Amino acid sequence: MVWNKPIVASKEDTLLYIIDHKSSICRYGDGELNLIWGIDLGFQTCNPEISRRMKEVFDSDEENILIGLPDIFDDLDHYTDFSHDWWRTYLYSNIDKLKQIIKPGRHYFCSNITRFTSDYKEDQADKLIPLYRKIWDGRDIYIVEGEQTRIGVGNDLLSNAKNLYRILAPVKNAYDKYDEIVAAIKEHVPWGSLVILALGPTATIMAYDLAKMGYQALDLGHFDIQYEYHIRGIHSKQPIPGKYVNEASTAGQTVDDSVIKDENYSKSIIKRVI
Repeated sequence: MVWNKPIVASKEDTLLYIIDHKSSICRYGDGELNLIWGIDLGFQTCNPEISRRMKEVFDSDEENILIGLPDIFDDLDHYTDFSHDWWRTYLYSNIDKLKQIIKPGRHYFCSNITRFTSDYKEDQADKLIPLYRKIWDGRDIYIVEGEQTRIGVGNDLLSNAKNLYRILAPVKNAYDKYDEIVAAIKEHVPWGSLVILALGPTATIMAYDLAKMGYQALDLGHFDIQYEYHIRGIHSKQPIPGKYVNEASTAGQTVDDSVIKDENYSKSIIKRVI
């Protein structure tokens, strides 16, 4: 029987939809899908609760909560040779499991909106960053991130926001502090605010829960690092000074905090849940 493949929106269309509708988004990549299937990640241990919640969110069909999948189900030629071969192998190895959880013919949004420099033949930052900036233009942003993620620090990615506030969480196994992180958000973040999440797979589930509470919650892990690659002219996954880069092997996970000289960064921290 022919598989009715999912329809995945382009990166541009995904961001335009978020702009026009003030939507929230929960993104699924290979790691989040592996958690559905009970497979541990290097920075998030799986357990039955995480697996159940990942599947619950993936199956959801809530108004204005977008579910993202990678743009891998048609032509892979826009990827670099390495990424092309990696995704082709991934699809070959997991196609039967994917068929079991992906709703036939469903329209999904693009989870790879946060990957626009290192994985593609063409750096797409010049097309996508102006769209990102429209999302938070003149708005307060509440960032919930790993304690060494530091979105927007040392670059101009968030320069057109009104104010930045940060809640810091663990770099690894953030789900272990899930309830505490959500409690901190409810205490410190006004209802309806824009919340940007960078907490690995925990952000996928948390974006859903926060959106149900009335926040605009965007699961945007990696997008700051991809922007760093763009402005530095880097096209492979490498360490960035002062920022945790889990995909840059051990080197990216050894962070020298002393390189961060931005006083506004420390002033922006309103809560630590470590």
